[in-house]
Amino acid sequence: MKYKLYTGINLVGLSVGLGISTLIFIFVQHENSFDDFHENKDHITRGLWESGEVGNASISASTPLALPDVLKEEFDEVKYATHYINTGGLIKAEGQQSIEESYFIISGDFFEIFSFETLYGSSNPFGNNETNSKVVITETMAQKFFGKSDVVGETLLFQLGASYEPFKVASVLKDLPNNSSLNFQILLPEQVLKTIAGDDYNTRWFNTFGGSFVQLKPEASINNLEAGIAQYIDKTLPERSADDAVFNILLQPIEQMHLDSEIHTDLVSSTNPKLLWILSGVSMLILLIACINFTTLSIGRSATRAKEVGVRKTMGALHKQLFGQFMMESVIITVVSALIGLVIANLLQPVLNDLFGKSLQISFGPEQILIIVGLLFVITFIAGAYPALFLSQLKPIAILKNNLNVNFGKQGLRKFLLGFQLFLSLFLIACTLIMYKQMQTIKNYDLGFTTDQILLVNVPAIPDQDFTKIISNSFEKAEKYRRTIAQEASIEKTAIGNATNGANTWWQGGIVGKDGSMRYFEFSFVGVNYADLLDLDFVAGRNFSADIPSDSNAIIINQAFADMMNMENPLEQRIETKGDEYADKRIIGVMKDFHHAALYSEIKPVIIALKPATLFEGLFSLNINGGTNPTVFVKASSNNFTQVIDKLKSSWNNLYPEEPFTFSFLDEVVQQQYEADQQLGKMVGMAALVAIIIASMGLFALASLAISGRLKEIGIRKVMGASAFNISVLFNKEFLKITVIGVVAALPVSYWLMNEWLKQFEVKTAPGLGVFVLTVLLGVFFTILIVSVQTINASLTNPIKTLKDE
Repeated sequence: MKYKLYTGINLVGLSVGLGISTLIFIFVQHENSFDDFHENKDHITRGLWESGEVGNASISASTPLALPDVLKEEFDEVKYATHYINTGGLIKAEGQQSIEESYFIISGDFFEIFSFETLYGSSNPFGNNETNSKVVITETMAQKFFGKSDVVGETLLFQLGASYEPFKVASVLKDLPNNSSLNFQILLPEQVLKTIAGDDYNTRWFNTFGGSFVQLKPEASINNLEAGIAQYIDKTLPERSADDAVFNILLQPIEQMHLDSEIHTDLVSSTNPKLLWILSGVSMLILLIACINFTTLSIGRSATRAKEVGVRKTMGALHKQLFGQFMMESVIITVVSALIGLVIANLLQPVLNDLFGKSLQISFGPEQILIIVGLLFVITFIAGAYPALFLSQLKPIAILKNNLNVNFGKQGLRKFLLGFQLFLSLFLIACTLIMYKQMQTIKNYDLGFTTDQILLVNVPAIPDQDFTKIISNSFEKAEKYRRTIAQEASIEKTAIGNATNGANTWWQGGIVGKDGSMRYFEFSFVGVNYADLLDLDFVAGRNFSADIPSDSNAIIINQAFADMMNMENPLEQRIETKGDEYADKRIIGVMKDFHHAALYSEIKPVIIALKPATLFEGLFSLNINGGTNPTVFVKASSNNFTQVIDKLKSSWNNLYPEEPFTFSFLDEVVQQQYEADQQLGKMVGMAALVAIIIASMGLFALASLAISGRLKEIGIRKVMGASAFNISVLFNKEFLKITVIGVVAALPVSYWLMNEWLKQFEVKTAPGLGVFVLTVLLGVFFTILIVSVQTINASLTNPIKTLKDE
């Protein structure tokens, strides 16, 4: 209470540090708890498909349709296996308007593998073969469609073909736990696959559609099972292996699934484990900076406390009593800070949830309480142990005779801790600036196509067993809408595409070259105006034309595809494959390479075509990313998007009144690819701001202590003619040396760490000299500002007040 300023600085620093650290550590603990609630979690695995060229193979969560049935039939190690296929379409309750919703198709074993809580109905309604007309929904979906939770026996209508088919609700599940990697809302039985994929779906090894999960028997080994699957594939599918091709099935324990962000999929939610390490590191840095404030202020006041220690020891106080007293002071400040910190954590919880798209709630279960108690113990020890040990060991005779030398305590360690504190703060600032520069580079980078003023209107696909019919019929539906809106004056251009740049919806195909090598590419089906609307450049040939009927069987490739196939003059060459299936594919144009995917990866070989049959015939493998929904691209002729959207919606409702109208902006879709790194950048930026504020408070307090101990010196200097500026320069020199040391240490560390972070990008910026110059200037500016304010204030004090007792 006597030293309110220093106590306040300690409370604020520790409260903010504890609040942020508690929130982040609970968040990290939550992310590491995903899928722990499944009773059989130790035996559940996810199926993965490894494919590509030897030395350059990729791993996908999308697996062959044949996999689950083969595993159950051929391998004794497998207890259960299920499909987990994501798709979607129009759904409605009786008498209501259709809603486009995603849903998953599963096998009967799904509910044997996973432990999701059933509120109403059967706990495993798909456990028999007569389940075609049953559906399982969550409580949220029950409320959405029917306005109540117990809806067992009610009917939902699904568009699985040209018409709607009825499905009775067999079960209502409790809303999934927020630490579930599986985020389904609606489940349909495996028999639906016959309707949308054909009767022979469970024999297809070269069609990957959706994912799969496998529960092993307790004694089974993942490695042995993977080896057995490889042998089975070699024996059963000899045609699967080109000379340099990879085709493997892998199994991943479910405990690793959520923290594996390298496998990009919409099937399950995932978090980059590097994010958790970075967040944990950031929270520890902030906490450490606050603890350094506590320690340096305690050391700085050691001279005042030394006399107190001398008197207490003279009166008979023991070493352990003094140590206990000073540690108790640390405990009191830490506990009070913790209480304030919990309030701060609760206030920041919505910010963190919004930033990372989570639904985290701070609860006080055993694990959370353990985290908080652990933080309190660590902080009390770090912040209070050294001052308590230092002060309790002082000799009373030396103290009371004024022979005590506390230079190391007052100067050496204090300066080191201040320098380390500034190092941490400036390190975070440098990282923030580099991340911001990279995100600006991404934002302003020329992707090879335009995104300005382009809206995307989603057209629900018309389901069918044949993918060719799905695309053809859905394109006809989209084309009808496109022709209608093309007449509007506010719309400059329109086009249709089956894939959207930035939405991970380009399909992947594979062909076998003449030499037996495997060649993979990505493709999309488009309308004739697609390349024109996106301003795609051509290095050879031309775009599709509606006036040339033969273009319906032609293709357009990019430069990367021509390079992959070693084509010197693509317009005069054919695509050579082992069976000549692609020999009749007429190439009419070569596009300049553009980034249809995120800038994390290099540009891939690409083909666009007008008709599915043009590419499907001769494909060796097919991987379907995203859905089969076509998209109508709309380039507005003005910035009045409200008017344009109203026109688009009105035209849609006139044509398809029972179907929902949904749209997005292409530039926003593209930027969503970098959402995780943008979130990380914001988090590090906020941490840097908090760190510099706490460090500035510590610098302010230390400068105040240093100046208060030299008030007489300042008075004498003033009497001898020194100006306020001279005195300010004198004190600034001392603190600027510490700042410069902190900056010099922070720059190479931040440079190295950020270079590691930048490695994930194919397109990246160098950190640059400007970033480091700005970091240095910020550090120097804060130091000069804080120290100068106090020295000038002290130098303005009348010397008579400080020298009158001499």
